[in-house]
Amino acid sequence: MDHFKIRDASSYNAVAEPFDRFTKIVTNPLARTLIHLAQLRPGDNIIDIGTGSGIVALNAAESSASVRVTGIDLSGGLLSLAGFNSAQTGVTERVRFAIADAEALPFRDSSYDAAVSLFALLHFPHPDRALAEMYRVLKPGGRLAIGIGSGPPWNTLQGWLHRFGRIRDLVHLKTGRLLIAQAHLNRIVAEYVPANDAAEETELAQHRGTRASGAVSLVRQLGLTDLQTRWEGHHLVLDDAQQFWELQTTFSSFSRKRLESATEAQARTVRRHFDRECQRVLARGGKLVYHYAAYYISGRRPLNA
Repeated sequence: MDHFKIRDASSYNAVAEPFDRFTKIVTNPLARTLIHLAQLRPGDNIIDIGTGSGIVALNAAESSASVRVTGIDLSGGLLSLAGFNSAQTGVTERVRFAIADAEALPFRDSSYDAAVSLFALLHFPHPDRALAEMYRVLKPGGRLAIGIGSGPPWNTLQGWLHRFGRIRDLVHLKTGRLLIAQAHLNRIVAEYVPANDAAEETELAQHRGTRASGAVSLVRQLGLTDLQTRWEGHHLVLDDAQQFWELQTTFSSFSRKRLESATEAQARTVRRHFDRECQRVLARGGKLVYHYAAYYISGRRPLNA
């Protein structure tokens, strides 16, 4: 298996608890939108690719008393929490979780009525392979719905509103009254922790300005019908530096992985500068903010395919 995938998945094991905690805070509305786009029906058999701690899988199971869900991931730590969350919600008999590689799914052709995936595609070194596998396991007429972290398309009303909001953010950043995750921690880590030979992000993830169009292009190659796109954005204001630190070291693949290879002295330096900047902003009445969003792409496998 690709070394990048193993390292990427294992990097979540140490942060499984905060990942699950923050995911429950910020991801529920996005997961519900993804399930809506998947157009699930009673009795459907669903696969959730990159299930993490199971938030999409459990939302799917709770959407109907007869929906069955398989959630796959490569992080054993996150899957353990997914199993725990499943037991807490009482849907264990209809949800199963398994360690599996999204680029080589261990399931038969045409075995699922819907394939869903939220915030996972950017973690796959070969997203085209992962999408081809999702298509392969879909039944003819089955629905594919994915969501990636991205801003809205710039040539839309949402895109213009998003840019105007960024102008306001820039003013607050310049006046020392705002810090934005995940750029805040990434900047400090890049300054004090040198890169090593291991890749921290996939090629698709690195191209932030073209993620959405790149993903749409890959999905188009599948030949889906009824192809649709949609963007949804939210923000969360954090109360203190500790929460801001935990959120960013959990959700930023760049910082999480680079800090794993940092020396103790480097890690202390990063944290000292991080806390100092947070306290300075909070003392001025400013905010610690996390903007989060999903760009959704959905479509249907043709009945004759």
